[in-house]
Amino acid sequence: YSECLDLLGGKTCTESAVILKNRAACFLKLEQYESVVSDINQCISMGGGDSKAFYRRAVAHQHLKQLDKALKDAMDAVRIDPKNKTAIDLVMAIRRDIQGRKDLMTSTTALVDEMLGSLRDQAADPDKKILAMKNLVNITSNKAGSESVVKKGGLKDITRFLHQDKIQLHALNCVMCLTRDSVPRTKLILETVPLDSSLKILKQNDECSALIGGVLYEMLNSVLEDRGYDYTKREIGKPIKKFPVPKLLPTLLEYFKECCKVAKDAALNSLLNALVKVTDSRVINEQVLETELINFMITLVVNGNVSYEHSQQISIVVSKMWTRTRADDKKSLQFVRQISTVINPRILSGEEDHQMLALRALNILLQGSFEAGGDVIKDNAEIYRIVSKLLCSKTPAIQQTSAETVALMSSDKKMCYNLAGQNFNILKTLYKSPEIEDAVKLRALVGMSKMCASSGGDVNRNIIAEGAGVRIFKQIRQLLLKNPTEEARKWVIEALAYLTIDAEVKHDLASDEEQMKIICDFSSDPSPSTSYSLSCIFMNTTNSYDQPEVEPEMQRIAEYAKQSVPQAHELDSEENLKTRINLLVERGVPSVLSACSTADSERTREFLARSYFGIISNDDGKHCGAVVQQGGTRALLNLFSENTAEGKKYAAHAIAKIAIKMNPALAFSGQRAMDACRPCISLIESTNQNTFLVYDGLMGLTNLASVSDSVRERIIREGGCHHIDFQMLEDNEALRRAATQAVCNLALSDKFKERYRPEAEDSTEPVDRLKAVFVFCGDEEYHTRIAALGAVAYLTSDTRICKCIMNIGSFEEIVKETICIEDPGIRHRLLVILQNLLASDKDVAEKIINTQIFECLLALQMGLGSQGGVMKEVLNNCMSAAKHWGLIQSNPGEYVYTTPDTQQ
Repeated sequence: YSECLDLLGGKTCTESAVILKNRAACFLKLEQYESVVSDINQCISMGGGDSKAFYRRAVAHQHLKQLDKALKDAMDAVRIDPKNKTAIDLVMAIRRDIQGRKDLMTSTTALVDEMLGSLRDQAADPDKKILAMKNLVNITSNKAGSESVVKKGGLKDITRFLHQDKIQLHALNCVMCLTRDSVPRTKLILETVPLDSSLKILKQNDECSALIGGVLYEMLNSVLEDRGYDYTKREIGKPIKKFPVPKLLPTLLEYFKECCKVAKDAALNSLLNALVKVTDSRVINEQVLETELINFMITLVVNGNVSYEHSQQISIVVSKMWTRTRADDKKSLQFVRQISTVINPRILSGEEDHQMLALRALNILLQGSFEAGGDVIKDNAEIYRIVSKLLCSKTPAIQQTSAETVALMSSDKKMCYNLAGQNFNILKTLYKSPEIEDAVKLRALVGMSKMCASSGGDVNRNIIAEGAGVRIFKQIRQLLLKNPTEEARKWVIEALAYLTIDAEVKHDLASDEEQMKIICDFSSDPSPSTSYSLSCIFMNTTNSYDQPEVEPEMQRIAEYAKQSVPQAHELDSEENLKTRINLLVERGVPSVLSACSTADSERTREFLARSYFGIISNDDGKHCGAVVQQGGTRALLNLFSENTAEGKKYAAHAIAKIAIKMNPALAFSGQRAMDACRPCISLIESTNQNTFLVYDGLMGLTNLASVSDSVRERIIREGGCHHIDFQMLEDNEALRRAATQAVCNLALSDKFKERYRPEAEDSTEPVDRLKAVFVFCGDEEYHTRIAALGAVAYLTSDTRICKCIMNIGSFEEIVKETICIEDPGIRHRLLVILQNLLASDKDVAEKIINTQIFECLLALQMGLGSQGGVMKEVLNNCMSAAKHWGLIQSNPGEYVYTTPDTQQ
């Protein structure tokens, strides 16, 4: 309907009024009541104000709690159509609602007046005022009560008691309720009682500290979210309504410097919870720059106002916000500059305490967005030197922070090379030292693990002594078996994510049933970092990462020039990989991948898709059944829906492999069979796609098309037919065959047959795609010919297509050549085609009778004699059809003609 309105170009006409009224009905079903009111308003202004229009607007007003307007519209609907029983019932319902509201408002208004009167009474007993404030807390907990309090001017009375100790707590509760889900009320509160003055009053009061967090949460949740515009509406020319965002951030910075720890934690929790909620599912008000919010949080860290526990939450928020920011080059550059001006001076300050806080902020940045953290570090040799110096500090907190920095920076190959030379031995010393805390040892272990993995599996590029990775792996195994804490598990899993690049480590890990069980148990409640680490582990153990392909000639040249050539470990051979994947499947790894498939991180989702493909494609699809049994199809469809370009490709390829190796009706039950069409089509869309991908995509579509007519229609609707037609014209024989087989199964659909009919009703000229399919009936390749004959057999159940096929120039030649082939499959399909042609139309049958094709049929009938089974029956149908049209005479006692069931 919206597209119709666009095409009409805003014209005021009867059609526009009808379309607006119909769109309003849609919005009513979608519960978008403001849109209903808007559309009906325009509809009525165009003269479309019938009973239905007023009824729909009345229902919308009723849901918007605008009962007076609802009653007026409902009565107008009854006035226009007095027999409209639905409208009459609505009038009665609205009247009951109005009476109920009056009763409620009467009691609420009276109660508000009484409570505010007690607060305003200077002579009232203090206990009576406390009781009145408690009652106001209950009243303001619902929207009607909050509106009544504000309307009666009670806000000033409530905020006045923020200064009084005994009643302060209840006043804060009232303020929190008033700010809930209301930008206008929040703005009014901030104008009435500025936030800075309120915080100064409360920041030293431990009893009220816990409530400060609640107040801030409601305030931030209201002002950060852009509630002013419904993006589902499409009203052209209407300005987007925005609410100005108060400048809370500088005030909050000052508050964090002076408030007590309880209040600080409560406020920080509120800020992070509000930001996570907004970045997860809502639209941040455009007047709040993401860069300002990130800069604010990093400043808190650098100032020492954030505990280590909160650092992890901040890194998640930074990750979400950086995802929104990096698409804008100008904004992302501004972000990096702002953060650099906060972090770099502290790192270069020379004071260890300041340097530690700056490194902690850098760690949050590296965890939230490695790309942004890398831009801040760049190739600054001074930062590397300071990190190395702080590693040797005697202060545990500084050791822990700097070890974590090394562990995080080592994720990048270039940074890892810059760090490894000097720092590997320092980390090794820290890990072995009995005086060092476990938290430091864990981070040192991760740093060493990443340095061992920096070669990327190439044994010629190891920068650490051979065998170091296996020794570290043994230490990790001991840690895992000790039932470590949540934090220790996180770091251990991250270490394994890198160590499993080493062929010996992944071989030992897959063989260790006890350790694999512990790792798989981590997926029961995976955090974002755990999901990422698990996806890395299984991508590495299945060898699903990108591996360089070295041509033999280039390898000889490189060896002659004494250059390093990538060389795989013998434990990464095809046979060893097959054994390893068998073990992983036995240990239940597919169920772990399924549990992690809901992760938000696109990188994690890509690695999961790669892991699935590595398992499915190994050993000729032997493990497809286990993957499907353990939730693999649902997970793969989910991974395909949101992923990187590479991740989508791997997920789609895995889905196609399952469709090829298993019965798709069982592997993709119900709706999933239709959902699997889009991934398979994506594999054949690109013109420069790998041949193997295209082939598997075509074969997957072929098998899916055999499931049901609904699936076939989904393939057509998704545009798969166009790409299948294109692949039929490829030079590659395998692609031609697969595309023709897909056409054969799709030809079962009546909607698909429409593509092979001429546009004009009276035309008998064959379309090009019909010519192409029929030409393949004479192809030299057996399976292509079989598929083409099957497709034409289905297509010729359509009379118009039968008339067109007779006008293909090579028709008689291909038929005569094919009928002479003694293969039962080929001959049976051809006879079904001729049966359909003879039964379709007298003119078509007459053309066949007048060619040598009919003589071939007679000869074949005589040759088969009393034998021939199904083919004999089809031949008899051909002869009976010719007799039916009166083209040949019937002999006594011969087969009686019945209309053939062409679908059989």
